[in-house]
Amino acid sequence: MILNEEAREFLKKKFSKMRREVPIYVFFKKGVNDKYNEFCIQLMKELSEVTPKIRVEVHEIGGELSKRYKVDRSPTVLIDPERYWIRFIGAPAGEEGRSLIETILRVSKDDSGLSQESRRILSELKEERHVMVFVTPACPYCPGQVLNAFSCAIENRKVKAECIESEENIDLAEEYGVGAVPHTVVNGVTTSIGLQPEDEFVRDLLHLRPYHEHREVIEEREEEEEIIETDLLIIGAGPAGLTAAIYASRAGMNPIVIEKEVVGGLVKLTPSIENYPGFERIAGKSLVELMRRQAEKYAHIHENEEAIEIKVGKKIEVVTTRGIYLANAVIAAMGTRPKKLGVRGEEEYYGKGVSYCATCDGYLYKGKRAIVVGGGNTALTDALYLKSIGVDVKIVHRRNEFRAEKYLRDAIQREEIPQMMSSVIKEIRGDGRRVKEVLVENLETGERREIKTEAVFIAIGHEPNSEILREIGVKCDEKGFVIVDNRQRTNIPRIYAAGDITGGVMQIATAVAEGAVAAITSFEDTYKPYWREWGE
Repeated sequence: MILNEEAREFLKKKFSKMRREVPIYVFFKKGVNDKYNEFCIQLMKELSEVTPKIRVEVHEIGGELSKRYKVDRSPTVLIDPERYWIRFIGAPAGEEGRSLIETILRVSKDDSGLSQESRRILSELKEERHVMVFVTPACPYCPGQVLNAFSCAIENRKVKAECIESEENIDLAEEYGVGAVPHTVVNGVTTSIGLQPEDEFVRDLLHLRPYHEHREVIEEREEEEEIIETDLLIIGAGPAGLTAAIYASRAGMNPIVIEKEVVGGLVKLTPSIENYPGFERIAGKSLVELMRRQAEKYAHIHENEEAIEIKVGKKIEVVTTRGIYLANAVIAAMGTRPKKLGVRGEEEYYGKGVSYCATCDGYLYKGKRAIVVGGGNTALTDALYLKSIGVDVKIVHRRNEFRAEKYLRDAIQREEIPQMMSSVIKEIRGDGRRVKEVLVENLETGERREIKTEAVFIAIGHEPNSEILREIGVKCDEKGFVIVDNRQRTNIPRIYAAGDITGGVMQIATAVAEGAVAAITSFEDTYKPYWREWGE
């Protein structure tokens, strides 16, 4: 059994919103990916047991039906193939379970769930588009990109959308040069690497080239953007943002949470957490899911929606990729992003061996060589994870000792992972398609060596996502972290900050605490504005 009782109860509630029957066809070929075939067949049968509105058929590849639907890879899952070209090539396991469930719901309603602007853009599409989104089971960003593709296929029948599991389809992944996920290919052309906001994805689909190549000629939006008023807008859905939503709602506010990517932030990428009270050990994505379920009871959470501008007036106006919010207060909990090395070859080979997410892309390098750059908790955690899934990994660190916690240092020694200390990468080299080697310099001796590798995972720290705050005059320190008082207030009234964006120790526990404080403070200030004492 794949679905436990808790999962079945959760899905019963989700599927109660289905409006019509959704047929699902599973195709398989004996002797090819057998364990994934069995998983697919069993999962779909269990889903059909949860609700009578899911009808499952299982067929062997080679029969008339597989020829009719042009299926030649095992396993392949088709969702309502008479109406839509929506398919999983490879088992929808791990994170892709989310995109599977959401797609079934949207298909049952024949509603893409896209914004009005995205629908308008797609209505201009007159030619067919074949979209392939390459994924791995552990990538938390992949389901969002898959949903972008599947939603477009629901909205416009000229779009054919496929989610391709890279490990089960290595030949396809190599053919399209997949080195990081999600990797999106449209009509044979790579249009993006990484999760895109919905509007970017739709425009790429229309223009058949990457967003950055056509954004300067994008016309102004023709339709008036939706304006949403709310007590409190929380930007960011990591532990700080989710906690703020819970506390704000319980205080009597009506919070809305928007998230540029997916709920959970960097926590979702952590394989194992052992220092969060109440859990001796828990996977990051499991902890995030618990937080998410609780927060959703108190607030609306909008994923894949980026805040792009803030304006301070009588109310605080926040312009996003989907609309405009007018809020009495804003909590900024946008967190951080990985730092870059800044060496030759890093940009050129991003997605071709250079990665900032071992959890997302590690599966692509099983049985291959990889280098992890860094010496903190993230770097050592990445190295241990890569070793555990069969990657031949080495660590390169610029200092002569690691700064990570002792239990991680001990684990590295126990696993006998090779280390190149007091060393830095000077250049990342390849053949134009893939990383082939790195040039490493020993800082003590000056010696330079060429190290053969297929991947470079960079984990040298993080920098804050505070740009839109700095643009309106929010004070930040020299590294860009937001400066707050002991109540999480910034220097601009009604704007608060919480979590990693404020710097400090940057732990889950402190992010949760800051989120709670920010929510309580915003509530109190809304009803008793402290700044009025200044004569404002």
